[in-house]
Amino acid sequence: MSEETVYLHPRGAFHLGERGIGLEETAEVVHADTLHAALCVAWAHLFGGEAMARALLRDRPALLVSSAFPFAGPVRFYPRPLLPLARQGHGADLFRRLKEVRFVSGGVLARLLADRAYPERLESLHGGTALLLPDEAEALREHAGLRTLEDALFWRVARVPRVTLDALTGRSHIWHFGRVTFRRGAGFFFHVRYLDASAAANFRAAVRLLGDTGLGGDRSTGHGHFEPAFEPLPAPGERGAAAFVTLAPVYLRRDQLGALLGPEARYLWLERGGWIGGLTPTPYRRRTVRLLAEGALLTGRADGVWGGLADVTPTELPRPLPHRVYRYGFAFPAGVSL
Repeated sequence: MSEETVYLHPRGAFHLGERGIGLEETAEVVHADTLHAALCVAWAHLFGGEAMARALLRDRPALLVSSAFPFAGPVRFYPRPLLPLARQGHGADLFRRLKEVRFVSGGVLARLLADRAYPERLESLHGGTALLLPDEAEALREHAGLRTLEDALFWRVARVPRVTLDALTGRSHIWHFGRVTFRRGAGFFFHVRYLDASAAANFRAAVRLLGDTGLGGDRSTGHGHFEPAFEPLPAPGERGAAAFVTLAPVYLRRDQLGALLGPEARYLWLERGGWIGGLTPTPYRRRTVRLLAEGALLTGRADGVWGGLADVTPTELPRPLPHRVYRYGFAFPAGVSL
């Protein structure tokens, strides 16, 4: 198995829908199921629906993808892993800080996966919600040309006002739209693991098409467009470890409960729904499904293929859909020593 890291250099803002009343909410990550669904559409456009299904809609797909997380300059950020920490000298202050932490850098994650301990010296970004090593902070400061990182924002979630006009009365109504914007030199990245090496060329072509057509919502106004870059850099973690932290949401199959949810397992739930898209959009919503969120500690071997595809085809429709609808839920393991 080979791996790559794919960088998505933004051409504008992103809208990544979250559960809510309207379009006000947006996520800071591109969950792997959203990324996989977009890749399926791009793959089908390029190579046909049957070729897409053979590669991506199988019990053992041709490749695994992680969720897409923020990067800033030379530093990649990952979700904070839910690891039981080894005893160390940080004291209660570290554990108070961890309540606010959402992301850790690649260097911090590598240390955690190796010995479940945070380094003695840590720097922080974004009001303490992201942790990184001092040398990573220095490299990022130099890359961005900043004197200090104290108030620097490399990505930002904001709501912007918009106006719509009533077609009958011409009256205006204000509403709000959530989006993620990035500082120059920052964006999203994700990892891909090829289970079938012959799929690599088609995958890269699908990602390039996706960069031109857009990822996420509101693509017709320019959101979600990016320039991809591919680097032969593997994901963190030991490939043959007896447990792993997942970098993608996991659909928990019944036959894998005992293997994945051992006594050491730690996890949070992620609820996923949304509209049914594809080559032709529909007015129907997928059935909601609960997945194990990124950062969960699971007790299966890191070199296994865990999780699966959830059938979320809606029931009781006025007329049947031409195909089944699936939600991607394969783990992307980063091996951890317990």
